[in-house]
Amino acid sequence: MYTINLQYIKSAFLKKKNILYLLGSGRSGTTLLATILNSTNDITTSGEVHQFYTYLQNKSTCSCGDVVCECDFWSDVITDLNVSEDEIHTFQKKQNNEEGHRYILSILLGRKASADYIASQERLFTAISNHTNKNWILDSSKYIGRFLLLNQIPSLKVKGIYVVRDVRGVINSFNKQVQTPKKPINTIFYYLLTNFFGQLVCWIHKDVIKLKYEDFIDNPHDHTQYIYSKLLDQNNDDVTLNDVFEMPHIIGGNRLKSSKTIKIKKDTAWKTTISRPKQILYYLLCLPFMLLNRYKL
Repeated sequence: MYTINLQYIKSAFLKKKNILYLLGSGRSGTTLLATILNSTNDITTSGEVHQFYTYLQNKSTCSCGDVVCECDFWSDVITDLNVSEDEIHTFQKKQNNEEGHRYILSILLGRKASADYIASQERLFTAISNHTNKNWILDSSKYIGRFLLLNQIPSLKVKGIYVVRDVRGVINSFNKQVQTPKKPINTIFYYLLTNFFGQLVCWIHKDVIKLKYEDFIDNPHDHTQYIYSKLLDQNNDDVTLNDVFEMPHIIGGNRLKSSKTIKIKKDTAWKTTISRPKQILYYLLCLPFMLLNRYKL
């Protein structure tokens, strides 16, 4: 116990690692958003970092196609991290037991991160920061519980982007028979849960902004500037975005991560793939969030 307290004291005097965190529901366009932000001057995207220890244990592949321990970027991070097999197992278990959606309320009510959890995240973000020349690491894990836990770690400065999307677009994306599909009723329940707590966190935390997926796609340049000025405290009038973006070395992410490059493209397929009566039904079932975020019927 005395050693852990010394670590807390020591971390308070070290330069904090800057974490930009995407939170909200899955299939809300966070992979595209993270890739675009990675192309800017001061943000490096690492993907869904909550999956890192699982990827390491299972020898899963980075977006580049290489196993993480052989990837040009992650192999250096792993070497720097220097974790044993037992530590990988312990850290993975701690994340699964502490970050899940079922723990969000208890964390909001005061539940603290364990010492092992804190150690796992401090070591990981330190290793990542040692291999990027940018000041901000973007974690697109989306788990709200994870955002709240990372905020408890003294050595991290965490700011968040709460990403929202029209529920019908989310349903249409989950309907595709790829990468953990969900039925519409399950998607709606998940959407209500994640957006309830996402909106709550956005109200509570001054360092969390809300971003509508549709607005970002319509005007990525201005919204990127807004992110820089509001969260990174930089008057970044010089933000320039290309038409094509290179896929960074990311953990997790959707099927887009297998592409070498991606383009900004509106995804409004739900307007034709979902019948009008179902569009209305889904809208009404999520009415509070549809109205709050000014989505039209």
